[in-house]
Amino acid sequence: MRFRAARPAGGGGPPPPPTPGELWVPFRERFGVGLVDGFGSTETNLVIGYTPDDVRPGYMGKVRDGFGARVVDAASAAVPDGAPGELMVRAEQSFAFATGYVGCDEEPPGAWRRTGDRVVREPDGWFRFVDRVKDCIRRRGENISSYEVEAAVLAHPGVAAVAAFPVASELAEDEVMVAVVPVDSVLEPADVVRHCVAELPGFAVPRFVDVVGELPLTETGKVRKGVLRERGVTGGTFDRFG
Repeated sequence: MRFRAARPAGGGGPPPPPTPGELWVPFRERFGVGLVDGFGSTETNLVIGYTPDDVRPGYMGKVRDGFGARVVDAASAAVPDGAPGELMVRAEQSFAFATGYVGCDEEPPGAWRRTGDRVVREPDGWFRFVDRVKDCIRRRGENISSYEVEAAVLAHPGVAAVAAFPVASELAEDEVMVAVVPVDSVLEPADVVRHCVAELPGFAVPRFVDVVGELPLTETGKVRKGVLRERGVTGGTFDRFG
């Protein structure tokens, strides 16, 4: 059995949690180790999580005691359970979160903080990661998670790494583009698209595919999606509508 981990795709912020649900049981069966996921950042502490006795593969967990979490739209208004929005978090105790950065105003105790992560809260209080807010792709009126597109592409046995990102569409909004690093030198972009048709809803299937030798990374190993967006579609890019 072979495992390939999806490299975090955001250009900043924490890696996207949690462990993909379909890998949780195979990992435990192979290594004899159970995984425990959660959500936190350098500034915020571990706000959401679960214990080994209360596991739901593919989810980050529930809000931990002493913290608060809510899901909001761009205007900071709460969205209903089951709908995606940006995660905001706060701590009930002073100094449980970092108070700020040098040269910036100090955050008051109990203040809500935006995380830049797009999540869904289920009616029973469990949180599921969707995407980084800035990596969301808007196509034909649909919001598409680049994280979910990347997970689908990575399921292709010939793909070693992938980054999904938006490029401008001639019909307004975005088109979905992926840059893929092959396991070996033979990888047909059309085969990647056919694979995605079986894995994703039609609106989320990538239109453009670039097969590349490597992805541009930051010093901490995160994909520099800004570089990929700036480069965009080139003469060597595969267009499934072309």
